[in-house]
Amino acid sequence: MRPIRSLLLLLALVAALALTAGAAEPLRLHLLWTNDLHGHILPEPARFMNPEFPPPLGGAPSAATYIKRVRAEAEAADEPVLLVDVGDVFQGTPIGNKTEGRAVIDYFNAIGYDFAVPGNHEFDLGKHVPERMAADSEFPWLAANLVDEETGEVVDWCQPTLMLERGGIRIGVIGIITPGTARMSFPENIAGLDFLPMAPVIREHRDRLRAEGADIILLGIHEGLPYDPKEGWAKIAGSEQTDVEREHGYTHGSNYSGDTPNLMELMNEVSGIDIAVGGHTHRGYQEPWIDPVNHTLCFETYGNGSSIGHAVLLIDRESKQVVGWERSHDRGTIITLFEDQIPPDPEITELLRPYREETERAMARVVGRAAVNLTRGGPGNSLMGNLVTDAMRTRFDADFSFQNLGGLRADLPAGPITAGDVFSVLPFGNELVVVEMDGRMLRRVIERKVRGDSGGICVSGVRVRFDRSRPDWDRVVSLEVGGEPWDADRTYTAVCTNFLLEGNSGLDFLTTIPADDVMPTQVRTAEAVEWYLEQHDPVRPEIDGRWAEVSDQEQAPYLDEPYLPVTARR
Repeated sequence: MRPIRSLLLLLALVAALALTAGAAEPLRLHLLWTNDLHGHILPEPARFMNPEFPPPLGGAPSAATYIKRVRAEAEAADEPVLLVDVGDVFQGTPIGNKTEGRAVIDYFNAIGYDFAVPGNHEFDLGKHVPERMAADSEFPWLAANLVDEETGEVVDWCQPTLMLERGGIRIGVIGIITPGTARMSFPENIAGLDFLPMAPVIREHRDRLRAEGADIILLGIHEGLPYDPKEGWAKIAGSEQTDVEREHGYTHGSNYSGDTPNLMELMNEVSGIDIAVGGHTHRGYQEPWIDPVNHTLCFETYGNGSSIGHAVLLIDRESKQVVGWERSHDRGTIITLFEDQIPPDPEITELLRPYREETERAMARVVGRAAVNLTRGGPGNSLMGNLVTDAMRTRFDADFSFQNLGGLRADLPAGPITAGDVFSVLPFGNELVVVEMDGRMLRRVIERKVRGDSGGICVSGVRVRFDRSRPDWDRVVSLEVGGEPWDADRTYTAVCTNFLLEGNSGLDFLTTIPADDVMPTQVRTAEAVEWYLEQHDPVRPEIDGRWAEVSDQEQAPYLDEPYLPVTARR
């Protein structure tokens, strides 16, 4: 009996140890996310990797294959999965714009997203578009700081938060849209809406969700991480300006949204958020940024449908706290959707086929050819910028045209150019306006774009030389318009987009131009470029010195006079 009793005791001990070990294993929660899809749901070449021989990306069909694979493997291991999107879902491709997001929402419904957060570009075609997308969605849209201007309540097509349960863990989700949307959208597209500051809203709902029993707080936010994590943290820690900011011409925390803090700054300011999934800045982080003070895990991919994010969150089953994370592959958390590695899912391919065929017919028309690669670069070396602004100026026989760098969204290789190619460069549908402005206003536009560390602007019809060592608003040392010296008192005909005339991209003073001096053209920028391509086939833009930074060059005498209104002088 003694050996049997000893054996039974040994077996009981082994079983107890096994149960104890099993209980000690953390819950593995698979977090899958997308951000800044911008309508890139169809397979397409990855020209950003190799313009000459771009590898094929599988778009939503390859993403669906990956999602289904993760779900199947997670189910077999009894591990939960969460799939989310954090905004800018449709605007930027023919299939996205032509369907006003319907194709993207059909895909989201088919693959089973858990929630989505609206981005600023959801409003580019009017607020009826996100309202209709939300109505068509089989999942909730979250935006706790997007409220009706009259009632102060969250808009009726969104909800502020969501409580989910995965593996016995209650996850309180807060959705946030960047308040910069108010400055990046046309007023008529967001009429009646208010975008509240982020931090107070997050704190309010964080506390409420905790009181309602949330074990973990997840923030889904259309605001993103900075270009470089070390430089970004250095700014938070107290440095004045980073090298990356100086090189790329933006102010940290406001490269997209004025004074709106970026995700790194926000999560350093607001405690109690366990996980944050961000977007908007298109800055992929293979490993999450973990705030050194509040320990929030912050994730983001590069966007544009090139990848899907996947991280495994480790959650202690007893304390119900996030205790770590794991990579989804050997490089990190971003899965590039190479078509040859992740074959397209037949079901999603078929779902998107009618949308693809419809848009391909419209976009396949060849409108011209390029004799050289059309790259963006900066204002002084942007072949694409020169082409677009030359087209704008020539189309209306103007003296001067200008286009913000951020409005040019793609490079094009040499060869035939289709309507779809032009759309990929100019997806926003901005209308051109002809403006009569005096020389003082013209110079003010240029001086604003060389002020501080501004990245500049693409121009046509002028020849600009500026020196950053000079004071703001007096950095231009040489300015010619149509080959002639700038004249403060002359009236010039200029062409720009209605986006800029509404005061965006730092050009708020353009809103002071009298309405009688502004002529809407009802011609969109892409249409002007298509016309120009047809008239100048093949196009061969050059780097012609129209915009250049100089040093130690004496300012031309004709520029040495006051040109700003008294209220604008500094």
